[in-house]
Amino acid sequence: MLKTGICSISFGSLSPEELVKLVSQSGLDSIEWASNVHVPFGDAKFAESIRKLTEDAGLSVSSYGSYYKVVDEEGKPLPFEPVIESALALGTDTVRIWAGHQPSDGLSEAERAVIVENLRIACEAAQSNGLKLGLEFHANTLSDSNGATMELLKAVDHPSLYTYWQPIYWLTDPAYRMDGLRQLASKILNLHVFQWVFRPGAGSWGESTDRRPLKDGEKEWLEYLKVDLDESFQHYALMEFVRNDTQEQFLEDAKTLKSWVS
Repeated sequence: MLKTGICSISFGSLSPEELVKLVSQSGLDSIEWASNVHVPFGDAKFAESIRKLTEDAGLSVSSYGSYYKVVDEEGKPLPFEPVIESALALGTDTVRIWAGHQPSDGLSEAERAVIVENLRIACEAAQSNGLKLGLEFHANTLSDSNGATMELLKAVDHPSLYTYWQPIYWLTDPAYRMDGLRQLASKILNLHVFQWVFRPGAGSWGESTDRRPLKDGEKEWLEYLKVDLDESFQHYALMEFVRNDTQEQFLEDAKTLKSWVS
């Protein structure tokens, strides 16, 4: 059964204690803790305290939302061990990662090869520690489209590598979104749940995305949630960002998501 949760990056300004209280109020099942706002890499003692805080509230840690990007902005490999350390201390078996910093069509073969090889190294380390890795399905990475993500999964060719899925907001064709979801279904770990309207050319990422109440996307999301995922492990539908970043909208959206999943 699909469980529900929220990515902690959605409320990066809240303390862990405040976020846990809010999520408990919402009735969601879990939290994906983000490395860049709440649980930094390599501080196992702190990660353990976050795990206890979460579990004491009756919630689970769905995953570690790491902002590990395999290589730095100059293309040099980054160490993965601190990410593993924090994930294990959080008590999760799932780590979200990013496949670099550039779009899939913006890299040379040599640059791409470095990312692929170091993804494979990270996968080996993950497997040794009982972890699964999920690619962020996002712009400016090697997993920025349906085809690019499938190509990368094939290139790395490792049983510990999966992907997340979200309705790519800048590619708004419903058929394209559904095709990708179906094609990737066997390799999807978790879903990022939101309802955004994209305005091409409006400016920055924030300016070009109009966040809407989740209920506005009911027609699309009820179709997305019908797609069968691999039943051999637990999946989470994780809310990510809400309209105007308000707690009131989050609580309303959480109620909507729970009704869909149930």
